[in-house]
Amino acid sequence: MVMKEPQIPAERWVGNLLEAGELIANREYQETRWLAADAFAWESPDEAINTLDDYVLDSFIEQFAESFSPAQAKAVIAFRDEVERYCIATPQHLEPRDVLADPTWEVVRKKASDFVRAFRGNWPNPQAQ
Repeated sequence: MVMKEPQIPAERWVGNLLEAGELIANREYQETRWLAADAFAWESPDEAINTLDDYVLDSFIEQFAESFSPAQAKAVIAFRDEVERYCIATPQHLEPRDVLADPTWEVVRKKASDFVRAFRGNWPNPQAQ
């Protein structure tokens, strides 16, 4: 299979996804910003999840799966699948307090952290980073 040239450079694409993954993995950020009286509209669980859609995680996997190490493939697919399970099992609009108290959100956070750890500095070209 020949990989098509992506719309944006691979480094930027993965950088955007890693940024989204870091926000999902960061409990301290979520507790301080999602619950803050002055929280911005984009500082919410809904927006954290929507960011993955915006940065097209599924397309990233489809486009570059052949270049992932086995550990990276496992991490990114587990992250995607856990987010999808969470979205199916929860209301369309997520209340920050409910999300933070939900043990299944902790699983999503763990998968996000695993994804970030697998890719940060290790893809697409670890020698160049």
